[in-house]
Amino acid sequence: NISGPDLEDVLEVALRGAGLVSRALPREQGHQMRPKPGLELGAPEVRVYPDPLRLTDNGITSRDFGDTVDAFNDGLRVAEITVGGKRIDLTLAGPQRRIAATQGIANLPIVTGEGETLREIMGSADSYAALMWASLASVIIAAGLTLGQRILTLGETVEAWYAGLKSMLFAMIILVLAWALSDVTGVLHTADYLVSILGETLSPGLVPVLIFILSAATAFATGSSWSTIGILMPLVVPLTWAVLQANAAADPSHYFIIYSTVSCVLAGSVWGDHCSPISDTTILSSMACGCDHIDHVRTQLPYAVAVGLVAIVLGTLPTGFGFPWWASMLLAVGVLAVFLRFYGKKSEVVV
Repeated sequence: NISGPDLEDVLEVALRGAGLVSRALPREQGHQMRPKPGLELGAPEVRVYPDPLRLTDNGITSRDFGDTVDAFNDGLRVAEITVGGKRIDLTLAGPQRRIAATQGIANLPIVTGEGETLREIMGSADSYAALMWASLASVIIAAGLTLGQRILTLGETVEAWYAGLKSMLFAMIILVLAWALSDVTGVLHTADYLVSILGETLSPGLVPVLIFILSAATAFATGSSWSTIGILMPLVVPLTWAVLQANAAADPSHYFIIYSTVSCVLAGSVWGDHCSPISDTTILSSMACGCDHIDHVRTQLPYAVAVGLVAIVLGTLPTGFGFPWWASMLLAVGVLAVFLRFYGKKSEVVV
């Protein structure tokens, strides 16, 4: 990566470097080398430095701005698709010769985030940047309060902060591996395969229940709700849409099936993670309470299973076929109250 303030000096150094590489790796032996951008003054590299304040005022990020420039310049690679058995790049590009000179970048149309309501404003915001700044601010404030009240010394505060980082490392590893597995399922077209074998055979009302059971079983076996969500979410959304289309129900009046399916991925993943004996949250709960780990798992399972069954039988399943949600809520509350009344036991230990 050769850069500098003088374009001619940069070009001279780049030419020398290209010559050295060519002599070390000659083309006659099958080697290939291509400088990017090319080694001629007619096509120099142009770097665009956007104003972060103006980007924020318009509700867009630096990445959005860069994607726009790429699309109108030489095209933006969006995805890799299969056409006629061949893998090709799907590229988003603007009209040809939209930018004939570097000055034309200033005339590019860019869609900016906007909204009149709080929901619309939050929908067009950069959630990643907001989370990063919020996390940094919370750490600084927590450290300031701790030091200000002399609860911990500066060294102890740094050690506590570092211990928190270490506790999140395992969760981050799981999340990264889940993303990797999700990308593998995308390359293998797992969603398309599931759609082809299940799209025309499933009833729309059964999809949320099946997804809940699948998510719960996966999270229970792996002990992680994050990885389950990362793996299943890219699969179940296209599957649900295909089932709706196959049953002539792909209209706004049946969109609640999609909402229910997405919520079942989240609910089933959390349910399985909560019940799993190998889940980090279950292990930490038993350690914090000072009780035997297996006893903790065994005593919480009856309550979790009861709530899960009631949610499926009286909630997700009937509402999937059009039963009023408020009636399901009332029935579920009544059944759980009866269950606690006759099967629940009061603690013999007075706290």
